[in-house]
Amino acid sequence: MFLKKLWQDKIHWYEPLSSHFQQEWDQLLQTIPTLLTLRINRKVIGLNAINIQIYGFCDSTEQAYGACLYIRSTDSNNKTSCELLCFTSKMAPLKQLTIPRFELCAAILLAKLYNKAIRALNIIVNESQLWTDSSIALTWIQGPPKRWKTFVGNRVALIQEETASATRRHVPTQSNPADLISTGVDPTSLSSATLWWKGPQWLTQEPSSWPTTNFNNPAENLEIKIVHVAQLPEDITQRFSKLNRLVRVVAYCRRFTTSCRQPKATRQTTTPTTQDLDEALTCCVKMVQQISYPQEIKDLKEQQRIVATSSLKTLHPFIDRKIL
Repeated sequence: MFLKKLWQDKIHWYEPLSSHFQQEWDQLLQTIPTLLTLRINRKVIGLNAINIQIYGFCDSTEQAYGACLYIRSTDSNNKTSCELLCFTSKMAPLKQLTIPRFELCAAILLAKLYNKAIRALNIIVNESQLWTDSSIALTWIQGPPKRWKTFVGNRVALIQEETASATRRHVPTQSNPADLISTGVDPTSLSSATLWWKGPQWLTQEPSSWPTTNFNNPAENLEIKIVHVAQLPEDITQRFSKLNRLVRVVAYCRRFTTSCRQPKATRQTTTPTTQDLDEALTCCVKMVQQISYPQEIKDLKEQQRIVATSSLKTLHPFIDRKIL
């Protein structure tokens, strides 16, 4: 984070630091030797464990984002332990993003870390849960990727693919150990940070005492993809002098709207079939009838009599399954 501040201020490597940067560096330099006193437990799985679970947390700020994984193991005597397995972090890009987008980037980091850890452990994991304190990011991840804008949708698809075997949940900010990554922690207090080394205290307790997954679904800032639908002129038939050409154009338009709702693998790219052309002709007839006889169609749908002045009165019109 200190180096990022220097980059943002465009300070070159040969330039002396300003007074406030020099003071911040001196304070950081004094705390570095305390890292030598850290003792990290290499044994993360309890003895004779019969149930092994993985729990992941992620968090982000405008400065950095990160993710961490914990192994929760329970033995035959129902004794539960929880240990830090691994973690990763990244500096936030200089390009400004919204906080929810930063949180989504942290969720991607967690998804990749989780996938890599599962493959490296080569053990049976009974359950996996991934937690975030961002309600917007969680709403994105739990929804279909195609619903969101491109930036969000692409990342949600990747997260869902990488973490298909895990459950995603919401965690209160004060219980999120990944917060220590995103906001930073003083090395002098790191060794005593139980939240970091052991995870939230409730992880070793019964799941019934864990934070509930109920959270308020945000109604704003969801970046829902907006699809612009082109509205055809009221009487498109007047734009064509030949019926065949009109029918073929309508057939292609109908196929396009259908293909937009289907995966690429199932989309039709051939010329319109006879059935497509028949359906397009029916669609054209419907359009002409709606334009020419709107009141008559309305009366028939409401099972009322057609007005006596209508030119269709003597023809006894009715609406069948397709058209008038």
